[in-house]
Amino acid sequence: MEDKTFNNELKPRSGGLWSAVFQGMAFVGPAATAASFFVVEAAVVGPSVPLTYMIAVLGVACAMYMNYRFSQRISHAGGYYAFVEAGLGKRMGVFSGWLYLFNLLGAVSGFVMLFFAGILWPLIPVLSGYTYGWLPLIFIPFTVMFVFLYRGLKPSLYYTTIGSIIEITFLILMSLIIIIKIGPGNSILPFTTTGHSFSAIGLATVFAILGYVGLGSMITISEETHEPKKNIPKAILIAVVLSFVVYAFSSYALVVGWGINNMSSFATTSNPGFIVVEKYLGLIGMVLFILITLNSFISESIAQGNAFSRVGYAMARDRMIFPYSWSETHTKYGSPKKIIAFEMPVSLAVAIIAGILFGPFTAATILTTMNGISLYIVHIISNISLPVWGKLKLKTKITDLLLMIFIPLVASVIYIFAIYGSIIPFPGYPFDIGIYLIIPVIISGIIIALITKNRESKIVD
Repeated sequence: MEDKTFNNELKPRSGGLWSAVFQGMAFVGPAATAASFFVVEAAVVGPSVPLTYMIAVLGVACAMYMNYRFSQRISHAGGYYAFVEAGLGKRMGVFSGWLYLFNLLGAVSGFVMLFFAGILWPLIPVLSGYTYGWLPLIFIPFTVMFVFLYRGLKPSLYYTTIGSIIEITFLILMSLIIIIKIGPGNSILPFTTTGHSFSAIGLATVFAILGYVGLGSMITISEETHEPKKNIPKAILIAVVLSFVVYAFSSYALVVGWGINNMSSFATTSNPGFIVVEKYLGLIGMVLFILITLNSFISESIAQGNAFSRVGYAMARDRMIFPYSWSETHTKYGSPKKIIAFEMPVSLAVAIIAGILFGPFTAATILTTMNGISLYIVHIISNISLPVWGKLKLKTKITDLLLMIFIPLVASVIYIFAIYGSIIPFPGYPFDIGIYLIIPVIISGIIIALITKNRESKIVD
């Protein structure tokens, strides 16, 4: 029997269509991606970075088809946890939820806190001379994230919406200015392989796919969104198109701005994007880009924190993994306060320990590898769940069922390739740590799933 001595209801109608769109865009963090993954991809394929985003968006569109179809019928704060349970049952749902939470924890600790600190650290002379000068900087996204998560979804969505609009507008205008100033130097080459092998293009595309990760995160705020079965599917479509446009423009502009024939040095230069922007937009433009990039990490932390707290809350509400009492929400703000109280110190501890051991950038790469693999597995399982759910629960006709099978299948193949690209060739120390650590996470998830009791979830279908 449920304990009704505390409130455990989220606040409905806290957001609408566009706040859901920018929940996804904030999770993606296009400026943060430009400052991090663009550099990694350039090391693999040189000037062909824009091509990888064109290829990646095809796979991402296939992946988001699963989110689109489920969200038309299911509104649940657990997101993929609920989607998998709907088709494959409670135990597989719990296993997927466990991996997704682990993915989010790694994303907040690694991609947000450590990358943020690593990028800002060399820009502050008083800190850049010290080995651990980056350490106090991780408390900036941590503090902002905690305040907004605790205050409830509506303030978070206001922040991420305004921040994302400014970020996207700046990136598009910045790109157009660079492209116009380049003039005759513009070329179609960045949209070709530029002589790179299929395997190199494939590996770089793996990182490009990571740049789109989080687009579907608006499914975790569906219970708090106005008319979710109408607005969440629309938000998914808009976010896919919007993110592609931003990446296509910004990646191309930074490549031609740096110089197509000089991209080998792009990959070995600290913060090359800032250098390009200063060259074409001046000091003020560079400062604005730095501030927007740093805020992109902060917005991303809020979006990721929203996703973690909602999934954790939903699982606690269903008495899965977390105690039922952890589903308690703030009486005024409607925020899952106990899950947040767990999420924040754990993510901070992971960031500090990993950063001290390996340095901010290496630690962030290790954590990103771990959370990437776990997310790919969640998506593959969700893709399998979709046609099973369609057949068993919706009694879907054969033509629609074939779409449910084959479109997500394309995404699953890409995710399998992404997992392969993450471990083959097997990375050397310390980057292999991320591969080794994912093994106990998967094993523990299997054990938790096996001991899970079948309880009915609060799935709105």
